Amino acid sequence: MTDLDVIEGGTMTTVHRWTGRETRALRQALRMSIRDFSAHLGVAERTVSKWEAGQDGVRPRPEMQAALDTALVKAGTDVRDRFVAALHIGEALPPAGATRSDLGAIARQRVAAVRAAAGLTPDSFADVLASHLGWRPSAEAVLRWETSETPPGDVMLALEALGQGPVPPSSDGLAGLTAVYPSRSQLSARLPADQLLDGALDIRAVGLSLNMLCQDYADRRWNGLLQNGAQVRCLFLDPAGSAIQAREVEEGFAPGQLSALTKVNIETLFRVRDRLPADLRDSMGLATYDETLRFNIMLVDDLCVAQPYLTESRGVDSPAFVIHRDPRGRGLYPVFEQVFESQWQRGRRL
Repeated sequence: MTDLDVIEGGTMTTVHRWTGRETRALRQALRMSIRDFSAHLGVAERTVSKWEAGQDGVRPRPEMQAALDTALVKAGTDVRDRFVAALHIGEALPPAGATRSDLGAIARQRVAAVRAAAGLTPDSFADVLASHLGWRPSAEAVLRWETSETPPGDVMLALEALGQGPVPPSSDGLAGLTAVYPSRSQLSARLPADQLLDGALDIRAVGLSLNMLCQDYADRRWNGLLQNGAQVRCLFLDPAGSAIQAREVEEGFAPGQLSALTKVNIETLFRVRDRLPADLRDSMGLATYDETLRFNIMLVDDLCVAQPYLTESRGVDSPAFVIHRDPRGRGLYPVFEQVFESQWQRGRRL
């Protein structure tokens, strides 16, 4: 539990011991991205990501403890109120059968479930939240709270004010599905690689060339993730196999074009892995498979992004489905997880 100093009227001034949980709560209370928050404190983005990924197990250095206290003291009363609310949400008892590691996922699922139950677009749902919050979040913020960021405490309180109970079970017919995009380009615009991957601890992917992971995410970000304890497994379609040749014909590419792209992407992750300290290289697993291409699947902690491969249609033009893991093991997440694990077992390690 967080120890807080208070002054008359209950306004908090300092935190006795900052951990990753408190730094995340402060960033959310300030309504800053990881990039903006790191600039605000004068530290690297990966440092902030490391703090937040470590939660209670990570304590910033003494000079950063003082800097965080200063940032909190200088913040307005509304920011401090949001900070306290976010911490109280985090300290609430978990539902039966859940653990503390489930709480972030449960909060994200709550936002997604309430919006789905209301049948609202992210933009319309932002309007509804605004009537309770006194400020209007963006549609992009709503999507981040559903997919990659733990919602701020005042947002969780607003959901309660809307009269919603616990997260509906997957029997609601959505099975964990929280968003659908007509194409990968629209997915990337709303959920870019850095937003999806920053701070992740478990990344699994299977597909063709895995462009989002290899082309849209910088080597230094990969290095930061792996240095912070992430486990990564990437399964590419074999660039020398028959399945990729069949896909080139289906998509109308010249022979060898998809194979060449896939080789480049594999070499990109080879480079990332080879630059790691020797004791961390096993944390990035790479493999290939030579089977009919059916799905591009990315499993990032409690989030799954899945795309079917359609005949006579490029992968970038296929619809994308965003799915959350149900802590009870229901819904679509374990279905796609099983697809990945099965193909990984049959793959050829690189």
